[in-house]
Amino acid sequence: MKHLVSPEVEAYAQAHSRPESSVCRALREETQRTMEYAQMVVGPLEGAFLKMMTQLVGVKRVLEIGMFTGYSALCFAEALPADGTVVTCDIDEESAAVARRYISQAPFGSKISIRMGPALDTMSTLSGPFDVVFIDADKLNYVNYYRRALDLLAPNGVI
Repeated sequence: MKHLVSPEVEAYAQAHSRPESSVCRALREETQRTMEYAQMVVGPLEGAFLKMMTQLVGVKRVLEIGMFTGYSALCFAEALPADGTVVTCDIDEESAAVARRYISQAPFGSKISIRMGPALDTMSTLSGPFDVVFIDADKLNYVNYYRRALDLLAPNGVI
């Protein structure tokens, strides 16, 4: 796999970023060991960025399109205030089962609501505003997710 960032830059970023929580680390390691498309998991640096952005923007509601095994949902939930929520959408029951196990173990897992089914169908049942919409699902529908996300986004929200 071709690297976009040199190993030295990545090592520096890891050394100066927020550490990965134990539940996220365990989930990432299991995902890498057991899942066919393990490369789809959000990594520790991306997770640290999501946590930082969540806190900087003052996020309370997150909509995640594409959960995989739940790493990014856990990152968002960990950074949210006590009354914050993450609504996450996915269609794959196998990866969702892994996500559910780790979400149930996490002290902040109760902030996460998993919605199974096509994301566009789920999005049509939701009402905003969401402070962050994180789109990380089937690439062919990105423009459709984006268009619907605009209707659900808070005035100062981020996609």
